[in-house]
Amino acid sequence: MQTLQTLVRNLAMILLLATFLEMLLPNKSMRGFVQMVMGLFVISAVLAPITTFLHTPLSMEIPAWTVTAPQDLPAIASEGEGVKVGRDAVQEQYRQILVHEIEALALGTNGVKAASVDIKFEEGAGGVIDQPKITEVNLTLTSVKGEIQPVQPITIGQSPLSPQTQSPRAEEVREKIATFMNLSKEKIFIQES
Repeated sequence: MQTLQTLVRNLAMILLLATFLEMLLPNKSMRGFVQMVMGLFVISAVLAPITTFLHTPLSMEIPAWTVTAPQDLPAIASEGEGVKVGRDAVQEQYRQILVHEIEALALGTNGVKAASVDIKFEEGAGGVIDQPKITEVNLTLTSVKGEIQPVQPITIGQSPLSPQTQSPRAEEVREKIATFMNLSKEKIFIQES
């Protein structure tokens, strides 16, 4: 009952205010604007009590709107560490984006079943806004089962990850990553399992 009384009182006040403003206007061209604004006030006054009647308890709300997720960043960083905490969080998100992109490029290659990626950034490079420089990409490819792996040539005096000993599949993946990520091939190391 109290809500209905409040609604009637608010509507009466809005209509009296609208009538008073219309009388004060010097010309009739402004009446349309005043009527529109006052109409919005009337709609607002009518909808306010309706929303209180339709208010549902917390258990009936949509879970995606009410469930809170823990924060990734601490609420308070000690003095001088705020920039470092922010930079580390941004770089970790950037690393995850790059990992997923490189995995997608590797999995798009024929005969690759799975890919595991590890990315290393230049120490102290990058900030909250700029991207850190990639120093190394380590990629482990898992081939489709049942596929016969060619025998790798054995060379003495070279790194086992050097480009000369890579299979054609690994070289194709390396070429894709270097092209799409705009990296030099020397920063991309691929192992096959």
